[in-house]
Amino acid sequence: MLVYDGDCKFCCRCADWLRDRGEVPIAPAGELDLPAVGLTPEEAKTAVWWIDDENRLRGHGAIGFALRTLGGRWLLIGSLIGAPPISWVGAIVYRWVAANRHRFG
Repeated sequence: MLVYDGDCKFCCRCADWLRDRGEVPIAPAGELDLPAVGLTPEEAKTAVWWIDDENRLRGHGAIGFALRTLGGRWLLIGSLIGAPPISWVGAIVYRWVAANRHRFG
């Protein structure tokens, strides 16, 4: 499941974009029992997370996994996001976007 900050307008728009493209389990952090999924409120506020029985991915890793879950052309894009050296750039870009997301609201 992709867990995002439901109080952030930019995050909500991104979640809606993902929902519009296919079946991906996704939920705003405010609607979850965060300790039950292994997250603190601070973790949920500072990054998007992919949490399931086998994975605990943060930031660009979570986004890449969500895109791979969509399949089709998104499978390729999600795989690229998770593969070096693109993943190194993805981590930097994600941190910048997350730090400045209030500007995109």
